[in-house]
Formats: sequence, C-alpha cells, structure tokens
Amino acid sequence: MSGIGIAVVGVKGMGKGHIEAIKKVPGLELRGVCDVVEAEAKAAGEAYKVAAYTDHVKMLEADEKIRAVAIATPHWFHPKIAIDCAKRKVHVLTEKPMSVTVGDADKMIAAHKKAKTVLAVVYQHRFAPMNALAHKMIREGQLGRIHRVLLIETCCRSNAYYASGAWRATWRGEGGGVLLNQAPHALDMLQWITGLMPKEIYALNETAMHKIEVEDRASALLRYAGGAVGYLHVSTTETPNQGRIEIFGDKGLLVIEGDGLRFAKLDQPMAEFIAKTDKVWGRPQHEWTDLTPTLVKPEKTGHEAVFADFAEAIANKRPPLVTGPDGRNSVELANAMILSSQTGKPVKLPVARAAYERLIKKLVAKSKKRA
Repeated sequence: MSGIGIAVVGVKGMGKGHIEAIKKVPGLELRGVCDVVEAEAKAAGEAYKVAAYTDHVKMLEADEKIRAVAIATPHWFHPKIAIDCAKRKVHVLTEKPMSVTVGDADKMIAAHKKAKTVLAVVYQHRFAPMNALAHKMIREGQLGRIHRVLLIETCCRSNAYYASGAWRATWRGEGGGVLLNQAPHALDMLQWITGLMPKEIYALNETAMHKIEVEDRASALLRYAGGAVGYLHVSTTETPNQGRIEIFGDKGLLVIEGDGLRFAKLDQPMAEFIAKTDKVWGRPQHEWTDLTPTLVKPEKTGHEAVFADFAEAIANKRPPLVTGPDGRNSVELANAMILSSQTGKPVKLPVARAAYERLIKKLVAKSKKRA
C-alpha cells in the first residue's frame, strides 16, 4: 500500500536530504518536487522519477494526492508556502527556522490550526536519546528548581561559505546570521530540555570576522520568571566546534557536551544546605554519573526520524514531536536577541511583534543585493 503523498519544495541543498529521508520512510510516497530554478526542479524530478514543478501552488492543484509538503527553501519563503498549503488542507513539515519573524510564525500556526492540519518543524536533535533523556530528567524533577542555564554553540564558517549563495548572510535573503542559520537547533534544545523560556533577554550581536551584513557572533544574558539566570553564546568564528549545555538545579548539575551526558547529583538540595549548614566552608557533596552508556540507540535518527514522526502524526491524527508553537520558540529567542542588540536595551518576551516587524523592514531596506 502506498504511503502519504508528499512533495518537497526547494530541492537544492537540504531539500535533497529531505528526499533521501522520505525514501526511507514506508509511510510516505514522494510524488513531486518543486523549485523556482527550473533546472534544479527538472534534475530532481528526473533523478527521483517524479513530477517536477516551479510553482508550489500549481503543483498542489495538479496533484490532489499530495497530502503533505516538506519545505526546504530559504527562510523568508517558508511562511507563504506553509500558509498556501494550509488553505488546501495540506500538512507541512518545514525546515528550521520556521520563519524569519515570530509574527510570521504566528500566522503559520493560525493557518494550520484553522485547517486542522499538521504543522511540524525540522529539529532532529530532539530525537537523539541523550537529549530526550535530559528532557525527561527535568520533567521528572531530578534537578529540582532550575537556577542557571548555559548554552555554548560555536563553529567555523568562511567568507567562501557565505559567498556560496546570494541569499546567505544578508537581511534581505536570510533575515539574520548565526541566530537564523547555525544556532536554531541549539536554541531549540535549550528551551525544550529545560522547559523554560526567558522573560527577558539582553544581547550583544556582532559582525566580528566576516564580510557580511548580519551577525556572526551573538551573546546574551537571560532572566527567567522563576528567578533562574542564563547565558548563551553562538558564533561562526571559532574552532574547534563546541556544543555545550549546562543546567544547574537545586538537586544537581546536568551537562550535555558533544555526544556525552553527565549528571552531578547533590546529596542535599543546594537551597536547603545554604540555609541550614553550620559549616563555614562547606558545600553539598556530589557524585558524577556518566549517563551516555545507558542510552539505547534508536531505530531511526536525524531527518529519517523527523519524517517518520511526521508521517505518524498525520496518520494517527496526533501532534508531531516538534509542533508549530515549539518551532516558534527558537524564532522568538533569535528575534529577541536581534531586537535587543539593535536597540541596546533588554527585551521582554514575548517579543513585541510590531516592533520587530518595523526593525526587520528597516534592515531589509538597507540590505544590499548580492550577485
């Protein structure tokens, strides 16, 4: 029996990865490919023996068996394609970030809620056992009340990388830099694992080493409603690549770094110890546990896991692991950091939609076209 008919919009780069993932999922049937560059669409259509289109609306009108669309275009185009799909009762899985602005994310969510269709976002790191276990531990209260969070996510990108696509690293083409391209996965992990969104962000974004319009380095201080504080730093100006999340709670410290997960469990809650101890130089004792060896390898990982979950969500009429509102959170964080850095002031969350729209319009208006 054939699976759910699905098409891919945007077949250069990540779109090819989407197609390969779809081919591995029994619950999906690739029915079409679409790209505004006719040569790219035609080449993909011939390679995968499916119909090729240059207009996503015409594609949906031409084949009523297309029940789902995977979006892998540059960021600015995600909202229109997703909303056009919702109007035709077509389910959507969109690449990260789901939109450039949180206001557009709102519109995508509203459109699919009205249509009663699935809107999912590609955040494959949620399917990694290590991250899923960290998420579970916090939900179970193993860390107690959270006091501090830390996120470091760095990598290296060259000027040649940014020059490889005319849309890259411009306000007009990408809508941001490291915060909209390399960092969304890390931003998603931070808020998903902790279950917390900050109430206020104070950020400093810079174009430190590249010949680009947008930020290649971004840092921020975070304040949370429960009294917790945090710090995050992301960049494309460092090597070796680093990926680290620290979460300190009343009962211990959880550290996610690389492919490892470690937990330092305290023998007494921190707040209780500070309040009651008579030891001048005392501190709670702790024991480190390496949790990585206990993890069970999943049947599916990466994009294959994302598409399998998407197919099951459609078939079983359930929410996907990463819903539209989930995907909006990382956009909210990125928008808050850009707004704070541009204004030089702390920004309260949720981000004021109108204020951000005014800012991004000004930045896009000054953006230079690249050949």
